[in-house]
Amino acid sequence: MKINRGVIAVIAVLIILAPLGYSVLSAVVGPGGQQAEPFLEKPENASKCVRDTTYMRFHHMDYLRELRNDAVRRGIRGEVGLFSCRECHTSRERFCNQCHEAVNLNLNCFRCHYYP
Repeated sequence: MKINRGVIAVIAVLIILAPLGYSVLSAVVGPGGQQAEPFLEKPENASKCVRDTTYMRFHHMDYLRELRNDAVRRGIRGEVGLFSCRECHTSRERFCNQCHEAVNLNLNCFRCHYYP
């Protein structure tokens, strides 16, 4: 029995692409449909953040790093700092940790800064 080379090639391609197909299918159909977004504390006593929500969601680490560099390296201390965040976002567990744990990120801010 002679096996056609084309059949062997098709089987090899299917074996190679099977994990990719499974990944795509599980992402679309996945357990429970859509994954829930991490719960983040919504401050009751604040009318608005120092920047808009979308900016803070994706760029807060850059903003905080910039504030840190101003304070530590340039000696410029402005109105906004980690303490300002704590005034509205009172719980580190319900705000910072929720999102950072969801994306598997370890925080190093609180080695030095107290955030009850």
